[in-house]
Amino acid sequence: MAQKHWILVANASQARVFERTSFTEPLLELTDWQHPESRMQASETERSPLGQSLAGRSGLAPRADLKHLHRSEFAKTLATYFHEAALTHRVNSLALVVSNPFMGELLAHLDAPVEKIIDAKHVLDLTSLNVKELDNRLRTEFRL
Repeated sequence: MAQKHWILVANASQARVFERTSFTEPLLELTDWQHPESRMQASETERSPLGQSLAGRSGLAPRADLKHLHRSEFAKTLATYFHEAALTHRVNSLALVVSNPFMGELLAHLDAPVEKIIDAKHVLDLTSLNVKELDNRLRTEFRL
């Protein structure tokens, strides 16, 4: 049975998962996600500001960062996908090519079964590349 190596290329608003069964094989895109809420301004996603003030004074209490909440939600979605894939043995190894600070957000949501299959982590946003350009960069720069 061929080894399935997955590569996640992501930032806070989009993610793509590719599979490669050997280094000589081309990338095969398995799935992608779009999460535009992570890029929106708070004024675009809410009617009134979040958070409360202390003792009636504005500015003393931290406001909930809606953008952070959206990023966290997206990271949880990806973590759930990889958790299920790891448990059902659909993937043998996983490389993460994820922008900063979304890499930290994603890593915070990954569990032990997924952590066991991660063989590479690169903090870099390559989401704007087409598949051919991405394949070339992953091979030449990261040997993925």
